[in-house]
Amino acid sequence: MELNDFPLYTTLEKKSFIYRAYSCTHFSAIICLIYYRMVYIPSEYSWPWILIFVAELGFSYSWILDQALRWWPVQRTVFPKRLSKRFESNLPPVDIFICTADPFKEPPLTVINTVLSALALDYPVGKLSCYVSDDGGSPLTFYALLEASHFAKFWIPFCAKYSIQDRCPEVYFSNASALENVNLPFMKDWKHVNKMYLELKDRINKVMEMGSVPADKQKGHKGFKDWVSGNSRRDHPSIVQILLEKGEDRDIQGNDLPGLIYVSREKRPGIPHHYKAGALNVLLRVSSIMSNAPFILTLDCDMYTNNPEALRQAMCFFFDPKTGHQFGFVQFPQVLHGITKNDIYGNSLRTFAEIHFKGQDGIVGPFYIGTGCIHRREALCGTERRQSSSKSHKAASTIVGAEDETVAKDKASPSKILNDARDLANCTYEDKTLWGKEFGMIYGCALEDILSGFVIHCKGWKSIYCNPKRSAFLGCAPNNLIDTLTQHKRWAVGHLELFASKFCPYIYGIHRIPIAQRMFYSYYPLWSLSSMHIICYGLIPALCMLRGISLFPKLSSSSFFLFASLAISAYGYNLIEYIWVVGSLKRWWNEQRMWMIKGVSAYLFALIEVGGKMIGVAEVGFEVTNKVVDSEAAKRYEAEIFEFGVASPLFAPLATLVVINLISVVSGLARILREGYSAFEYMTLQLILCSFIVINGYPILEAMFLRKDKGRIPTSITIFSTLVAVSVCPAVSMAIPLR
Repeated sequence: MELNDFPLYTTLEKKSFIYRAYSCTHFSAIICLIYYRMVYIPSEYSWPWILIFVAELGFSYSWILDQALRWWPVQRTVFPKRLSKRFESNLPPVDIFICTADPFKEPPLTVINTVLSALALDYPVGKLSCYVSDDGGSPLTFYALLEASHFAKFWIPFCAKYSIQDRCPEVYFSNASALENVNLPFMKDWKHVNKMYLELKDRINKVMEMGSVPADKQKGHKGFKDWVSGNSRRDHPSIVQILLEKGEDRDIQGNDLPGLIYVSREKRPGIPHHYKAGALNVLLRVSSIMSNAPFILTLDCDMYTNNPEALRQAMCFFFDPKTGHQFGFVQFPQVLHGITKNDIYGNSLRTFAEIHFKGQDGIVGPFYIGTGCIHRREALCGTERRQSSSKSHKAASTIVGAEDETVAKDKASPSKILNDARDLANCTYEDKTLWGKEFGMIYGCALEDILSGFVIHCKGWKSIYCNPKRSAFLGCAPNNLIDTLTQHKRWAVGHLELFASKFCPYIYGIHRIPIAQRMFYSYYPLWSLSSMHIICYGLIPALCMLRGISLFPKLSSSSFFLFASLAISAYGYNLIEYIWVVGSLKRWWNEQRMWMIKGVSAYLFALIEVGGKMIGVAEVGFEVTNKVVDSEAAKRYEAEIFEFGVASPLFAPLATLVVINLISVVSGLARILREGYSAFEYMTLQLILCSFIVINGYPILEAMFLRKDKGRIPTSITIFSTLVAVSVCPAVSMAIPLR
């Protein structure tokens, strides 16, 4: 077989007969549960029974939608070496988009590490251009990027010369194993580059401590003239500066360097800027007149490149002669670093990477998650996929990705390019255009990435999932509970907004995407709606137990085994699956505990926020997750102690629910001691459920009543939640008749 006959990627279907048999059995048990609830509705306390039944219907519907993510999983394997041998000279240019918004929540040192890792990718440097969108319009971020542009002239050739795998400087120089079994020339270069990086860090940290760029440093680059007095984060003109010019700047060895462009779009009070979606659309327009690469890599500012072959791995899909023309984007998993041994906040997202995304990939492809994704420019700009056969499709070898003629001509006048780029970054440019409606990132949703990917799918494009053994990109995991909940609240808000908009998967694109894909796009909006089911299941059985009312079958009833088997089936399979993927019982426990915590906090507030927006009493915004780490909080995080610390309303319903269940467990045990086995028989499942919630909620109770450190739940939340629980228990239970 000739080299050209070998595929650039292979696909292995991973359908499981065992799982499908389990799924059918579990579904049959759900039908039996529904029958039981409908037939045995009590006459005296029907409303708690009905509410529990509605919650169970919600859980059942969510489980059914989840099957779309599990029935058709596939495993892809790429062969980048084959790509390099066949198409090295034809590899297309790639534009890299990185967005940041606040230098104090997203430290410039973190941003430049992401930028440097992207510039140092194992890809022809003359075909890379990196655009950094600074929505904060901060001279601090610009200064850090200016320093990074000087360091890049040493870092990029160092990585290429020694085939460095960790191309994020902070990670690489923190790794002691990098100095094992090395020769003297390497040691000399390593010490030199390490010294430069430490000096770079020191200069940036000093400027950050000062809060401004000293005048003597501003004189070093004309770009600082764009910052004038009166400018603010929300009121400033557009700024576009070329820090590294592709084809002009050289590294220390005289080789070409990638392009590096700083962009801060114009912002004016009262004019919507559409958050990250608006920033990406500005980068789309600015890049179109500067490099116009046919492929675009989008990265979060804290998601550095961990696998230098990532671009080549993605190109294996785009260059495939049979299927490459179908793919609008290649999505890598969102893998986070800085996670504790047992993943206390459930941030590893391994279930998504190993189960959900592979299941989506077996249908039409994964959705776009906003980072670690490589798009075709034409797909991102709203072009419908051409329905061409493999015979009429342009051969992969012709995808040279050369810049168009207008870009080449404009290169002769850099001042004109900058002026045109500033015009494209004006806040009024999109007025009366289709930007944000049909072109670029789509507006109207807090998760612009999910919405835009959905629209791309509806235009006929497929996506594909690439999950190499060495993670392509690594992001920063939240190290406290409030940041974790804030992040999940934003995700839940975005998914629910999508579901409640004209882009609802059940309506929009109904003739363009299969029902299984509409199912998985509908599964995630249920995160918010599931909060009501979780609260019902966590609250109503506890309140009923205070009155001696059982909502579940007796221990001696045959129906008892139906409920017990469903619980064991659901949690048992989830446990087996999680251990199979991750391999840790304690991690699984933390994961399912966080499901409960998110359900009664982040998802509940997401539901309230979207509901408020729909009736016009609230506005959904974009919340930047804090990447700054407090030293004391970091120690508690490493010790796997829950970090609360702030008096957030997100903690109030969570604390209240746990306290109510604690009261109910004590009350239930007291009743069993008084009445004996008869009480135990009809309260068994309820007592197990409430006890399970209390055990899951022990870190909350500990933070309320036992801990004294700064990471405990604030006293105001503790007092409020306790008073509400103590008031609600007798008040609501009185509304329920005695058994």
